[in-house]
Amino acid sequence: MFFGLNGVEISLIITFACLFIGILSGFPVAFAIAGSAIVSFGIIAVMSHAGLLYTLVEGNAGTEIIPVLPQGWDGAFLSILSTWSGGIFSRAFGGNVETLLAVPLFVLMGIALERSRIAEDLLTTMARTFGTLPGGLAIAVVLVGTLLAASTGVVGATVVTMGLIALPTMLRAGYSKSLSTGVIATSGTLGQIIPPSIVIVLLGSIVGDMYSIGQENRAKEMGQTVMEMLGEPAVLSTGTLFKAAFIPGVVLALMYALYALGYALLKPKSAPPIKLDEADSGKFDVAAHYGHRTGLLVLLTLGPVILLVALWLALTNMGFITSQAFAGDTGLISHGTALVTLASLTILLLSMTLQPQYRPLPLLIGIVGVAAYVLVDIFVLGPENTPGERFVNYGIPVLLILFGVKAALTRLSNIDVLRVVSPPVILIVSVLGSILGGVTSPTPAAALGAAGAIMLAAARLSEGNRSATRIILWAAFAVVIMLLMRGNFDLRMSLDDVNLENKVAVWVTIAAYHVAVFGLLFSCFVLISKKVMTSVVRETTKVTSMVFMILVASLFLSLSIRAYGGEHYIQEVLRSIEDPRTLLLAVMAVLFLLGFVLDFIEIIFIVIPIVGPVIYAADPALMPPEWITILIAVNLQTSFITPPFGFALFYLRGVAPPSVTTGDIYRGIWPFVLIQIVGLVLLWNFPQITTFLPDLLPAN
Repeated sequence: MFFGLNGVEISLIITFACLFIGILSGFPVAFAIAGSAIVSFGIIAVMSHAGLLYTLVEGNAGTEIIPVLPQGWDGAFLSILSTWSGGIFSRAFGGNVETLLAVPLFVLMGIALERSRIAEDLLTTMARTFGTLPGGLAIAVVLVGTLLAASTGVVGATVVTMGLIALPTMLRAGYSKSLSTGVIATSGTLGQIIPPSIVIVLLGSIVGDMYSIGQENRAKEMGQTVMEMLGEPAVLSTGTLFKAAFIPGVVLALMYALYALGYALLKPKSAPPIKLDEADSGKFDVAAHYGHRTGLLVLLTLGPVILLVALWLALTNMGFITSQAFAGDTGLISHGTALVTLASLTILLLSMTLQPQYRPLPLLIGIVGVAAYVLVDIFVLGPENTPGERFVNYGIPVLLILFGVKAALTRLSNIDVLRVVSPPVILIVSVLGSILGGVTSPTPAAALGAAGAIMLAAARLSEGNRSATRIILWAAFAVVIMLLMRGNFDLRMSLDDVNLENKVAVWVTIAAYHVAVFGLLFSCFVLISKKVMTSVVRETTKVTSMVFMILVASLFLSLSIRAYGGEHYIQEVLRSIEDPRTLLLAVMAVLFLLGFVLDFIEIIFIVIPIVGPVIYAADPALMPPEWITILIAVNLQTSFITPPFGFALFYLRGVAPPSVTTGDIYRGIWPFVLIQIVGLVLLWNFPQITTFLPDLLPAN
């Protein structure tokens, strides 16, 4: 054997050499992966047939020489084709179809928002809001990157959009090239981790099976079943991963913003505050009302929200808030009641703080409605009440809440930043709230997000046309009605006995459905008439086709590796590492290095299926599977910004002006790479950051 390597080891070297050469050749990635699988298999087959690739096996008759393709190249090729065809069929039409359907829907959601210039409005408004602070433009870019990440999940679109809009503004304001490029490239990659993330969706389609296989193998070694070993099925859903990824994504965004602020304080000339035009004299000056005490204004704005969230978490931990629909007999309230209370009070208190020149009576009426809503849930309703009885009892409190919230939203719409930020935030909250709250799975939530993005884009492009805006608003309201009916009534018409209140709910839902569909079709017509829909559909098709072509090619490559025992060899090498955390650390290091030359999609579909059954075989009490997955996702995000091959750097280089050199981009990105490593260290040492929300919120 060459250099003391056996046939399987040489075959692995040949395969990955062909893969890297194919990717670096400039061919489209999907064709490069499929081509490398065919070429490497051909080379290995010829060498195996010639007796050059073999393994030595000790047997009763002595040392036996076995070719790496013992059944011959033709038998191995037929086995690959048959398994590949079955694998593609099951992957495309079988168990993971629902998860993978979320990919085109989330891509459509992001591209629709980007093409409708909502991202540009966000950047402009955030720059005006935070630009007067030291490093304010950089902080604004981080905030907008976070919002776009939560609404698009597409790194390329986010980086390019912010590079085109924010980079020239930052350079004109006197910001250093390194800080500007670093904060734009890194903030754009938040779409890799903040849900709804394409990375999380794709990982969810893979790691659920890996966790199940790993735990089954572990249970078999212990002579038990999975249920006997764990006490529950080995299930890891994409919804759980979304919950686990939310807090790490927010923590990373806060770390970026703190770095930008610290940089501005240490080097004020490199990140100066900007001067804005004088505000319109007719507008109410909130800062002057509070004596230009920014700290007091921030405290009054964010303080109540933070206190409400902290109270929610404390009551949940003490058992006063549960995932039960209604628990009036025990004096508990549900997560749904807590969510309605939190959202309503946040809107009402923000209006009181930011628009104090108006009469407080409507807002106080809304607060009374919130209190009545909670009291009805605690003392009046119980598990035995029907949905109709709940609606009747909630009727007056809900009307009071709506009265107060309507007045609050009308007042808050006078503030530019809230008027621009609110629509995408409402969309994000609707999508993430339905997932994190256990109302639905990611794929229906993705459909809701795609429809909402289309209507939001149509409303943005119809500004000034009140009739068109009114139609879209009614359609959005109809969607809310359908969600309420679905969450509170049994809408199955196939039942033998459907009571009156469920029949009424069904007819209300049908009416709302037709209004929503009409509004969606009207929104599509608006986008078509504005010549936006064509580009949205084209880009969505391109991205989706790329993802699924890579999926098909990656499965072909994985089966080629499996044909000569490469997958089994890698897993045995990994199993030789006894400490599971050391094993995970080794895998993380390999993934980080592969991230220099491979895209995250190739890593997910090629590498994770090979190493997954080993790293997910650890005791979930010591190494929770969602923690492992989020570590991998953050690692893949880090590889996006690591020189010299970080894809986000290439995206930014393509839209940066000639005055910004590649060296400027590389110098600006290194501090953020260190921040990413610090974030990984935090997640490694404090798994509770990822497990907190999945443990707190109800399961899907």
